[in-house]
Amino acid sequence: MAPSVNIRRILACAFAWALVGALLAASTASATTRPEPKGPARVLVLGDSVFNAFNHVESAAQLMNDRQSTIFATQGCQRLVNEGCMDFAKLSALQQLRRHAGKFTDVVVVGTGYNDRIGPDFKEAVVAITDEARIQGVDVLWVTYRVAGNVRGKSRVLNEQLARFDKKIDNLYVADWDAFSRDTDGWFREDNVHLITRGAIGLAQLLNKSLAPILAARDAAATAP
Repeated sequence: MAPSVNIRRILACAFAWALVGALLAASTASATTRPEPKGPARVLVLGDSVFNAFNHVESAAQLMNDRQSTIFATQGCQRLVNEGCMDFAKLSALQQLRRHAGKFTDVVVVGTGYNDRIGPDFKEAVVAITDEARIQGVDVLWVTYRVAGNVRGKSRVLNEQLARFDKKIDNLYVADWDAFSRDTDGWFREDNVHLITRGAIGLAQLLNKSLAPILAARDAAATAP
């Protein structure tokens, strides 16, 4: 009886290892056939804890990557030109933009600002970031701030300033997240500012919609005689 039992065990082990091998092969084949972007990405996304939802909601990040190859350089407590509001957030949005120079080609999305001051500081930050983007040859898509919760007053002032800059700075475009996210249900955490899954997907949809004409115009300019 012992030899037959051993044979059955050997056969069972062999079958198990064959099954594991088949699964690994299938996984590898799937990974190698998945299309990967060639060269640098088209878009860089900068953002603080609101935009950091892209690091937690994979479907939202994928929604953007399906439309245009995208790098996400988001970080809770990120500020526009100064070190973040917590020790772990060392790099500002401007530093991240400089750090990613040459890694993307077309547009930087700015979703940072809730941790910044209103007034002259914000104006200087907008000028510094749009100037750096111009040096890199890319456009800026700046996302408005949600007028809600404990940032209601600050966001309203920042959005008013941003609207004025939009008319004066040639490489600056504005995506109105405040209007787009108004009267939505089940998009936000209790503070009505930070995102849950549906909100992150909504933000990705707005960004895709806003990026499309900018990218199309850049493509047309690049192919013009």
